[in-house]
Amino acid sequence: MAGLIIAALDRVVAPPDQPIPLGRALRAAIGTGAAAGIWIVGSLLLFDSAPATLRVAAIQPGQSHSSEEELRRDFEQTHEAAAAGAQLVVWREAGVPFDVRTKRTREFVALCRETGVHLVVGFGDTLPDGRRLNMAALFTPGEGLRGSFGKDHPGTFAGDYSDVQLGYPVWKTDLGRLAVIICYDLDFTDTARRVANAGAQIVAVPSNDSVPFLAATHYTHLVFRAIENRISLIKADQMRDAAAVDPWGRIVARTVDRDGRRSTLIADLPLGTHNGILVRLGDWVGWLCLGGMTTLLIFSAYRRYRGHERQPR
Repeated sequence: MAGLIIAALDRVVAPPDQPIPLGRALRAAIGTGAAAGIWIVGSLLLFDSAPATLRVAAIQPGQSHSSEEELRRDFEQTHEAAAAGAQLVVWREAGVPFDVRTKRTREFVALCRETGVHLVVGFGDTLPDGRRLNMAALFTPGEGLRGSFGKDHPGTFAGDYSDVQLGYPVWKTDLGRLAVIICYDLDFTDTARRVANAGAQIVAVPSNDSVPFLAATHYTHLVFRAIENRISLIKADQMRDAAAVDPWGRIVARTVDRDGRRSTLIADLPLGTHNGILVRLGDWVGWLCLGGMTTLLIFSAYRRYRGHERQPR
């Protein structure tokens, strides 16, 4: 559209030495429009109404003086969320400072059985070499500890670490097919796409956005990951930005607070269909765009070079 406008202005206003040919701009607009039309039609063909809805909760415990105080708040708010009908509850990233798979596991199992919720717990631990373990575990009322997920993109620049490569687990539960990604994983397209490709319908996202300005920005990444993969996501932060986003990128609920106050976010989310075009095609669309732009730049430089060579001397 911009090319057409510039080409038209070149014919009306004082034309430059090398105006954009109107025919070339028209062909480019038609080609781009056709590609966009094919993409839209393909998306509509894949569109499907969600089969069910799920009440979810994100626990945002706020600032606390100790890890035990935060853990007490997590338990208390989980009971409150369950009383409000929540079926899936998500705790923040690395909020529990020990490996829940080997320490105090029975407490989390008991919490799920008491409340009837499926619980995603972000946990971490400081290793002897100074690195910080960063993982999340899923507990269910009937089966207890179902498994764990290691952060796919650990912030190694800040000492973050994941000691397992469990792949991209998707757990089949009574609520649907659940998966987990952690904080920085939101900033990349691959992690969410891999769990969607494995069948995830809803994704829990423990996070820890410790810097205030992230409160108004980081949760928005849920929108992109949801649209790309047709999945619902529920993000639980320590004190900044909890949010729930449906498979069409609509922000169903959010709690954005720069001051980091305690809150419990509850929302009803439809289960995703995980059949977005990008789930099937991956990153090749982006690489194709990059390759096309590079080709055009080279072709443009070549035309300028040929034009310079043909000028009389």
